[in-house]
Amino acid sequence: MSQTEQQAKCNREPKPPRLRRRPKFDCVYSAATPDRGTGLFAAVSFKRGQPVGRIHGTLKPHGWRSEYCMAFMDGAIEPDAPYRFVNHSCDPNCELIEWEITNEDNCEKVYELWLHTRRPVTQNEELTIDYAWDWLAAIPCHCGSPLCRGWICKQEELPLCLAHHSNDSNSSSSTTGIDDSGSEASGK
Repeated sequence: MSQTEQQAKCNREPKPPRLRRRPKFDCVYSAATPDRGTGLFAAVSFKRGQPVGRIHGTLKPHGWRSEYCMAFMDGAIEPDAPYRFVNHSCDPNCELIEWEITNEDNCEKVYELWLHTRRPVTQNEELTIDYAWDWLAAIPCHCGSPLCRGWICKQEELPLCLAHHSNDSNSSSSTTGIDDSGSEASGK
């Protein structure tokens, strides 16, 4: 395909706004949370479906595991600050979206990972995502949401996770967020 044909094809496809025309992103800050370490917070209010910012970091191979890694393309990304501090919630206000963007100069496809809001977010509200880990890697969840699953795992794998952990000595507090005395369990 000639450069002219390639440019014509590129011009017919919908494109995101040019980088220099995109609205300002990354209106976020990291700060301590009362019970979950460092978190990511909105410095401004966001509407539902609004992009918050692009996740930058180091690409890692498929199967990579760490406290902060995020699934991206066929592997993972070890995110740089401040997005490495996005905490889990079973009822998150944000989600990760992979964008396929056409480079405006050469029409090559570029893949980017972005944080987007799932609902309106107020200024100074903590930004959260559902980690949706594999049930074998699940850990007890203490997100505090009324919809808390009790485990950080994929929603559809919760029955497998519960069955796997049913013999744990802390299964009542781990699966419900309530300890034997009826008090909420604390911690991350």
